[in-house]
Amino acid sequence: MIKLYGKPIRVNKASAHNKNLDVGANIFIGNLDPEIDEKLLYDTFSAFGVILQTPKIMRDPDTGNSKGYAFINFASFDASDAAIEAMNGQYLLKYSLSGGCDC
Repeated sequence: MIKLYGKPIRVNKASAHNKNLDVGANIFIGNLDPEIDEKLLYDTFSAFGVILQTPKIMRDPDTGNSKGYAFINFASFDASDAAIEAMNGQYLLKYSLSGGCDC
């Protein structure tokens, strides 16, 4: 099991939160450590395939702090499926990932 900062994250297929995303497979990543930034997500998840745009960490509009979840838009469903299979429940920083896909 991968452990970065000690907490498993969730990775799943995302629901359609943004209809303007390019064609591809959008995954939801939950349970993010507040210290995780877009670069770390990109560097971690680009190992599974081409990412179409910078990962989107959802932030509080007033404070700019992470809300603990993000979306990544892959160019292919194979890449999103590989990311979900490999990363769901893994640790990224302190938290265990959780998630899914918007396919």
